[in-house]
Amino acid sequence: MTALVLVAMGGCFAALSERPERIERARIPGTWGGADGARVDLYPDGRFEMTGIPRSAIHFSFIDPPPGDGKLSGSGTWEPVGDSDSVESILLYVDAGGSYSEETETEELGVAGSGEEPVLFFPTSSDKWYGFEIRKTGP
Repeated sequence: MTALVLVAMGGCFAALSERPERIERARIPGTWGGADGARVDLYPDGRFEMTGIPRSAIHFSFIDPPPGDGKLSGSGTWEPVGDSDSVESILLYVDAGGSYSEETETEELGVAGSGEEPVLFFPTSSDKWYGFEIRKTGP
C-alpha cells in the first residue's frame, strides 16, 4: 500500500505519492512544449535550449529577475537526477546569456507524468500545484 501525504500549497490541497513520478532516461531528449509557445529542447548530448517560458514559472536565486517581456529564454546543459534508467527530475544549468545575461542559474524540471504522453514541470506556478507543465511534442 502506498502512503499518501496531503500538502497545502497556495490554499489548495493535493495528494502526493511518497515516491515521485519517474521517467525513463531514454524518453527525455526531444522537444517539450507548453502554453503560449513555451518550448524546451533537450538534446541527447546533454545540451538544452528554452524559449517562451513564463517568468512566473521560474524562481530566481538572484534579486533582480532577468530583463524581458515576461517570457524567458536560455540555454545550457541538462543532467538527470535518479538512477541510470529511472529519472525523478532534471537539472538545467542555464548559461549566462538570453534572459540570464548577468549570472548562470540552475533550474529544475520535475516529472508529473510518465505515461504515453509524458509531462515535465517547472516547480513554481500559480496554475498547477506542481508547476508550469511542458509536454513532449517531438523527438
